[in-house]
Amino acid sequence: MISPGICNRFLLPTLLCGVAFAHAQSATTPPSAKSDPQRAQAAYLAGTLLLDHQELAAAEKQFLRAATLDPHRSDYAIALNLTRDHRITDLVKAAAQARLANNPGKADALLAEARAIDPANDLVREHLDADKQQQQPNATEIHRNQEIALAPPIQLAPSPGTQSLHFRGTSSQVVSKTGDAFGIHVVVDGGIEAQPIRFDLDDVTYAQAMPILLQMNHLFGVVVAPKTLLVAKDTIENRDKFERQIEETIYVPGSTTEQLNELVNIVKNIFEVKQIATSPGSGMLVIRAPEPTLKSVNYTLADLLDGGSEVLLEVKLLTIDKSFTRNLGANTPTSVGAISVAAEAKSLVAANQSIVNQAISQGAFVPTGNVATDTLTEAAYLIFSGLATDAKLSNLFAIAGHGLSLVGFYLGSGATYNAALSSSDARALDDITIRLGDRQSGTLKVGQKYPITTATYSSGVSSATNSALAGVSVNGVSASSLLNQYLGSASSATVPQVQYEDLGLTLKTTPYAMKSGLIRIDLDLKLEALTGASNNNIPILTNSNFVSEITVPEGATAVMMSELSNSESASVSGIPGLASLPGFQETLADTLKTTSSSELVLMITPHLVRRRASSIASRRIPFAGAVVDN
Repeated sequence: MISPGICNRFLLPTLLCGVAFAHAQSATTPPSAKSDPQRAQAAYLAGTLLLDHQELAAAEKQFLRAATLDPHRSDYAIALNLTRDHRITDLVKAAAQARLANNPGKADALLAEARAIDPANDLVREHLDADKQQQQPNATEIHRNQEIALAPPIQLAPSPGTQSLHFRGTSSQVVSKTGDAFGIHVVVDGGIEAQPIRFDLDDVTYAQAMPILLQMNHLFGVVVAPKTLLVAKDTIENRDKFERQIEETIYVPGSTTEQLNELVNIVKNIFEVKQIATSPGSGMLVIRAPEPTLKSVNYTLADLLDGGSEVLLEVKLLTIDKSFTRNLGANTPTSVGAISVAAEAKSLVAANQSIVNQAISQGAFVPTGNVATDTLTEAAYLIFSGLATDAKLSNLFAIAGHGLSLVGFYLGSGATYNAALSSSDARALDDITIRLGDRQSGTLKVGQKYPITTATYSSGVSSATNSALAGVSVNGVSASSLLNQYLGSASSATVPQVQYEDLGLTLKTTPYAMKSGLIRIDLDLKLEALTGASNNNIPILTNSNFVSEITVPEGATAVMMSELSNSESASVSGIPGLASLPGFQETLADTLKTTSSSELVLMITPHLVRRRASSIASRRIPFAGAVVDN
């Protein structure tokens, strides 16, 4: 029997458990010199506990021990094989994750460990074969990865040490003698003027003497060989003719066309590079210039392209709407009247005579024979039993007289007492995260787009035009019918032009990462809403704008509060004069008070997620385009 606990722990289906059982039966169990079922059972239970804690290696050892001590129990062999398979699966998954994380060494070590557990496992062999295929690049990749070996620029190799130089003669002669002093053969261009000079320097190296001499005579040198220097007059034509140019491609990924054009202007204007081309689609700069110039260009662009700071803004927008309504007091009667009680009772009884006769037959009351008394009794029965209503008789508060001359005084309406309280508190929170570069603007909109009709225009044929065409025919056909046929209707249709306005909150932020560690944020807050009024059926909007700047430390929270609306109303109804007196407003008057308010709370927390160097200036570049000193 297969233990259901093992299958449940690995969440294996029944078919897989059956395969494992067959595999366990076919596998040879380790030989045992002496069988010990009790110790085997203890090892099996220990392995089960380790399996629950995901300690697969230790569980495998316990199951192996159980299978060794009691080889006749198939449960132990099945548990051993399932644990090994599960452990191999975990190792292969971890190797795949390491491969994705660009860590091939760790991936190979994990696969080797899985192979040591079961060399014949199909899953292990499959991943080993896939890794071998990945490690064998195709011909295209081999060709692509081959680096083009370029010869470095020729470096001049003067003799080391210092020399004392005291020469007189023409410029060409002095330059040649100075080169000879340091073992350099100087080839002088024929365009150099023969000007007499005197050159005296003591204890100088070649790197100190030759630049001074070339600058004195407005010359420049070009290295031809490690021991040969070509000297010519420093003119634009000669530099274009003799200077060696180096071509370099600089990649500026993620840059726009405008940014590339700005970099081109910097290279042209500062370093006087004439040969430069751009490829906006691929973000490349192709520059051709002398090697010292290219070095300076690379240093400068490296600082410019290092990337500015990036700020992560946590914006929390809290809207608080409160309303409070209280109704206290009494509604007193608004009118008083007098009636003949006998006449009103007689009218009520006459309108409900069938009900009265039925009540007499059922013995509800017994007539006395006195018409006036019986009429009042019958009217009272109808009112108090709820079988009929009479507002005047029900609201009697005083009577005078007797018999047929009985007069009653009634109230126009009954008094009511009010004690009601209604309160609501609604809060809406918007939590938004914005990541912006230094000095980059971002816009946050919270609300809705509301359609507003800005203009209308009419299409079709108006009734006046249709009337003017009455009686006009074209080839015997009425012009009005022709217009109806092509336009569909003789009347004009009004078509509106709609513009959508952003109602709600619009927040525009621009962060500035300062060298001191503070972050300045420029805020442009706009609140737009409907007023409820309109002009020519066009809604009127209310607009509130707040523009400011805040400076906070990194991680600190800036809180801004604004009261959007606040209204309060109170009304008193009651008897004129008495309702406004103190003490009577709660007994003889009804008071209704309503208060509503809406508040906006804006919280901004900046976090600096990428920093630039805190230095004010970048490295200094010794740039001298007029002289090649070595």
